[in-house]
Amino acid sequence: MIYLKLPPFNPLANSVRSTTQVQRWQMTLGRIVLCFPQAAANAITKATISEICVKVGARVVFGPISGTELDKVNKYRGIYDDSGHLTIDFTERDALSVIAKEIGGFDLPALGNEDVFVEVVNNYAGANPHTLYALGGFTGLQFDPKAPSADGQLVRKVLGYQIPTSGGTAVTWLPDFKGAIVQRIHFSYAGTDWTATADGNISTIEVRKNGTAVWDRIRCLDNRFVQQECRKVPQSRFYSLDFIHDNVHSSALATLDARALEFNFTLGAVDTIRAIVECLDAPRNL
Repeated sequence: MIYLKLPPFNPLANSVRSTTQVQRWQMTLGRIVLCFPQAAANAITKATISEICVKVGARVVFGPISGTELDKVNKYRGIYDDSGHLTIDFTERDALSVIAKEIGGFDLPALGNEDVFVEVVNNYAGANPHTLYALGGFTGLQFDPKAPSADGQLVRKVLGYQIPTSGGTAVTWLPDFKGAIVQRIHFSYAGTDWTATADGNISTIEVRKNGTAVWDRIRCLDNRFVQQECRKVPQSRFYSLDFIHDNVHSSALATLDARALEFNFTLGAVDTIRAIVECLDAPRNL
């Protein structure tokens, strides 16, 4: 993978949508690294970034997600972090084959006349200057450059959904993923956090596809044990439902044949739940 600087964010100010555009190079976009150095006073930190979005044309394909949420998603996957960088990763670093590693990248020529935009919203009340720039990580094209086509192209998306809980402790969510291949879903919550010996407020989750359980009310405690066996890093106030925790991508949840998809949550107390969905999908589907 090669790294090239993206154009400067504009405008770069507090509480505005700072935007940069990925150049239309004849390559596949695999990663974007947001850089906000902390050696000198900087108005931008992970905690002050309230929203990150990546768009293909006008369609959101990554986000909206806060800096803190993205940091947790990356840490769960074991991606190195520091105080001055956040990675938007369309690859799967620990996959067991080159195809599985790189399939989520964006073949830029195959997107036709649509550009890729990166948007960052920062909320900071002080007087420190704003310093933010981005690097793009690129690989060779996945398609024949003489006949680029988005038909059949899969890209990695990270999408956020607020789950209605209706003030209860038994919650059901009925999403429609429109044929996307779901790799993992992080469910964040505000209630009691898990400990080394106890479940968090989301104590169990059941997933049913066409009436058959594919995730059978697995406890938070047991789920975290299985994940750590495979070198994943559970995050505070997250229940990470990871179909590919062992890096075997054939076990991802295919939804093309899902006539019914049902997520059932057991909560210890009334809570709010947000889903951060990592999936492979056509660029213009979800």
